[in-house]
Amino acid sequence: MKIRMGLIASTAIVFLASAAVGWGGTIAINNPSFENPSCGSQTTTSLACGAPTGWTQDGNDLAAAFLPASTDVLQAFDGSQYAYTNGGASLDQVLSTTIQANADYELTIWVANRTNPNMTGFCKLCTFDPQVQLVSATTDTILGTASGTTPSVGNNWSEWTLFYDAPASGTPIGENLEIILSSGANQGDYDLVGLTSNVPEPSTFLFAGVGLLGLGFAARRRRLAR
Repeated sequence: MKIRMGLIASTAIVFLASAAVGWGGTIAINNPSFENPSCGSQTTTSLACGAPTGWTQDGNDLAAAFLPASTDVLQAFDGSQYAYTNGGASLDQVLSTTIQANADYELTIWVANRTNPNMTGFCKLCTFDPQVQLVSATTDTILGTASGTTPSVGNNWSEWTLFYDAPASGTPIGENLEIILSSGANQGDYDLVGLTSNVPEPSTFLFAGVGLLGLGFAARRRRLAR
């Protein structure tokens, strides 16, 4: 009987652990490294080429894909291009993924503190001013804002993260996720955006419940047999 009880208890614990871990994975983001459209080939002139493919531009060329010149202090973290926002402009992308009940989301992005000594005027020394948010696209509810260490000026990138735990029901369950990159009066530089989710698997809760019921039934039989 003790062996049987131990086996049932172990089974219940395993299923409960499975329920906690659940399922999930990488959420698709269009053009996460801002490589499209291609701004051209690297020369001694930096090139901005409009809204990155898959991203909506608000603020015209104050938010765009960017190819740094070969002489630029800041080079891309991933690939050859990155994105920037400036002067209150923004880039945003509404994802096809909807918010799932009890899901845990993690957004990562690399940010930089750009300086360009080759420029004589605007942004010779860009003040670090990025803002990265995960939003409910339907209600514009801010779900989280990324944070991390401020990278030093130069060719340095810092990974920022944000975490969001969705509720069991109600708003914003079922609404599309949206990523917004923006800045205030100064500049934000971004590269390699990533988003993952961890959603509890409903069936594991069922199996865990069955295991616990079996444990209770075995305990009851044991008491009656005394």
